[in-house]
Amino acid sequence: MIKKQTKENTHLKNIIILALITAVSLFGDSMLYVVLPIHWNDVGLTSLIEVGILLSANRFVRLPLSPLIGWLYNQISIRNGVFLAVFIAGMTTLLYGWVEGFYSWLVLRCTWGVAWSLLRLGSYFMILELSDDQNRGYFMGTYNGLYRIGSLVGMLAGSICVELFGLRAVASTFGVLAFLVMTANMI
Repeated sequence: MIKKQTKENTHLKNIIILALITAVSLFGDSMLYVVLPIHWNDVGLTSLIEVGILLSANRFVRLPLSPLIGWLYNQISIRNGVFLAVFIAGMTTLLYGWVEGFYSWLVLRCTWGVAWSLLRLGSYFMILELSDDQNRGYFMGTYNGLYRIGSLVGMLAGSICVELFGLRAVASTFGVLAFLVMTANMI
């Protein structure tokens, strides 16, 4: 009984770490949903229509990519896939502060879609691997509840900080934070 409890606690700890890694990786993406509609002109966009296209572009990439990402996870470890996802998320987030123009932003948003697919599916696969029928719902709920904190921080803190310090500074900070949490990917 004690051995099972210790093993479950270790698995839950790994899922919490993964959720927090995911949360930090979401800072930049979530910030854009508040910041781009306000500062679209500052990043070289010509209309709010472009903002709408950019904010939805990652979804159009994720849908066809999910089967390919699933196949990729049969070829590589979950840890390596999550590491790659966080690296891509950090890079795209960092570049949000440095690029201008619709097509540059479109490439970044599509690339973010790849990162999110890798991160989301890798997380779900890890939860499936570490859970059993008794704790799967609890583990999934814990993961979903914690990683969404990243959306809150990105939207709230990100938008306030962009008004105070500018998009370049905030995107760079959020990107660097994503790179720093890559070291926590030792699960």
